[in-house]
Amino acid sequence: MRWALPLALAGYALAAAAVGWWLSALVAPVVAWLLWRRHPHARFAAYIFLSVLTARGLAGAWPLAAFAIAAIVLLQLPAAHRVWPRLTWGRPLR
Repeated sequence: MRWALPLALAGYALAAAAVGWWLSALVAPVVAWLLWRRHPHARFAAYIFLSVLTARGLAGAWPLAAFAIAAIVLLQLPAAHRVWPRLTWGRPLR
């Protein structure tokens, strides 16, 4: 689980660069790096990024929306909760 989503985002970054979506091509590796390093805010950053991808995909690029929705569903699995815990109030970040 720890490698699947960061690798998928790295692949998306390459595809986005090939198409010319430069902002996505720059942000996707950052989010992938946060997930790989298990940063406390990685899950939140991934949700924000994937939500933007879903909105962009629904505006015309359906495969992009499918990728983003699949990644959001992947983040809901128990294995993802163990790797990237949710942010909670009052809990120290590390």
